[in-house]
Amino acid sequence: MSAISKNTKVRQRGLYEKQQLIDAVTSVFDGEMTSVDASKFYNVPQGTIRTHVNNVTLGIGAGRRVYLNEEKEGYLVDLFKSLEVIGVRLTKSVLKKVMGEYITRVSDDPRLKSK
Repeated sequence: MSAISKNTKVRQRGLYEKQQLIDAVTSVFDGEMTSVDASKFYNVPQGTIRTHVNNVTLGIGAGRRVYLNEEKEGYLVDLFKSLEVIGVRLTKSVLKKVMGEYITRVSDDPRLKSK
């Protein structure tokens, strides 16, 4: 048996665009409107707006941080295609090695710098 009750309600995540959140937080941060007014105007939850206003270190647009920009990622894809054309057998281990080496050489990400 599960310890979780089957009668619990799951709160649906608010559906809003990233730009709506940015505009709402900016308008509250600049004092143009309250979080309640911004919530109604931009259709973003009040708590989300207040969280971002009170903690400016939070990034808007969560998700995984990337190591490569789109241009560098495109070059990596071209490299894989070129290797395939010249007959290199692209196994999982080969792809991991090539990708790891490429990312460490071209990425400016501070997470990859030695401490």
